[in-house]
Amino acid sequence: MAYKKIYFQKEGESEPVKESVSDFSIWCKEFPFKLFGDAKEPASNEWDDEHGADEYVGDTLFMEPYDMEVEFAYKGARDSANAKIKAFLNYLTGLDGTGVSLKIYDDFTKIGRRHVRYVSCEDDLTVRTDSEGDVMVFIVTFRVNDPITDITLSK
Repeated sequence: MAYKKIYFQKEGESEPVKESVSDFSIWCKEFPFKLFGDAKEPASNEWDDEHGADEYVGDTLFMEPYDMEVEFAYKGARDSANAKIKAFLNYLTGLDGTGVSLKIYDDFTKIGRRHVRYVSCEDDLTVRTDSEGDVMVFIVTFRVNDPITDITLSK
């Protein structure tokens, strides 16, 4: 599978759109957004003296948030990977001072979501450094807290 670019924006309309390749030299294998998520369990009561349960549902079911693992890759000059990946992770976590909540858009699948946040970065990174430069593959876990609102971002 080919790696591609992904668009990021911090929540707030005045924040700039960042593109993973041009802004961070980070490529993405796939961004596994769910086209449609899982429903939350409705509130219910089970009575010991009755069969079944009383479920309290309205006109709409609400969707569960979900986590997804995303494989990223950095390719650049020799001994440049650590600084570039750290800058990318600082952006995702808000350690750069830009905030935590993200909008993310995958131009390949045409799916984007808001209220996404960083959860973790896998410690087991695949690293290759040779005369041509650095290649590092790493996995980031994100939490999608708004699994239904569609957004579009472009730079």
